[in-house]
Amino acid sequence: MENMKRKCIAKEETNVGYIQRTWCLFLMVFTLSMLTCLSACGGENEQPESGPQRGFDIETAAFKCRDPFIYWHEQTKRYYLHVNGGGKISCYTSSDLQWWRYECDSFVPRYNFWGKEDFWAPDLYEYKDRYYLFVTFSAPDAKRGTSILVADHPAGPFEPLVNGPITPKDQMCLDGSLYIDEQGTPWMLYCREWLEAVDGEIYAVQLTDDLKAMKGDPQLLFRASAAPWVGDITAQGVTGKVTDAPFVVRDENGRLYMTWSSFRASNGSYAIGVAYSDGSITGPWTHASTPIISGGGHAMLFFTKAKRMMISYHAPNVAPSYLTLRKAYFYQNKLLIE
Repeated sequence: MENMKRKCIAKEETNVGYIQRTWCLFLMVFTLSMLTCLSACGGENEQPESGPQRGFDIETAAFKCRDPFIYWHEQTKRYYLHVNGGGKISCYTSSDLQWWRYECDSFVPRYNFWGKEDFWAPDLYEYKDRYYLFVTFSAPDAKRGTSILVADHPAGPFEPLVNGPITPKDQMCLDGSLYIDEQGTPWMLYCREWLEAVDGEIYAVQLTDDLKAMKGDPQLLFRASAAPWVGDITAQGVTGKVTDAPFVVRDENGRLYMTWSSFRASNGSYAIGVAYSDGSITGPWTHASTPIISGGGHAMLFFTKAKRMMISYHAPNVAPSYLTLRKAYFYQNKLLIE
């Protein structure tokens, strides 16, 4: 009888030990799961203090690129930035504007693509549920111009809408960008190359709804000399005034703000100016008397995931150039930079 009693006690102690061990294991698994969740989900994809997320290994301050154009994509919770990849276009992404990673080659031209050189200024837009890159190309037998590429995802792969520039083929043109007016009509802004025009020009032209062609004649908005801060530069045996990178945003009152770049008369530095229109893309446009940024250029404005407006540009203009980001805001009908 005593032996049976001791066996019952031993069995009971074994059961208690098993329950305790099971409970401890559950607590360990639950704790590890919670820590993993907090690490992955905390602070809207903020980076840990020790460094970047896995794979995001390029810090913004060290990101070498020119003509940076940033697009926030709500569905994938990523910022997209396409750059000249040397005979192709490469795509980089970020979740926080602090760290970036190489994503893919978003455009690799086929052997018969018209553009053989440049691969400049890839600007990304969403339009009618598809994604479009406006890119500047040239070729030995064709003048510099902007082509439009299309894809079903902001990282591509992109294909040409048409195998040729959308800008006038008989002129040297560059830096095409898309503007959608309040009626939903697509327009393209672009520069006529100062090497050909001498006094660089900026045009606006309406596009067909499918973005495959110009609709009507381009309209001259202004020449570089219209801005009082712009001076001459000399290159390739030509002395003249530059126009680069026209980009337009509209405020809640319908006022238009255009950033564009040239070189300062006072010290010759690359700089970003701003022009204003009271509602029409065709103007008239008036110019701020001084640049809003000096020492860098080729800018655009974008809104972060938190709906904060920022300006991106490259600086300095001589290699190596780096991605530069600053806060921007509208105040008393002016565009100001922090």
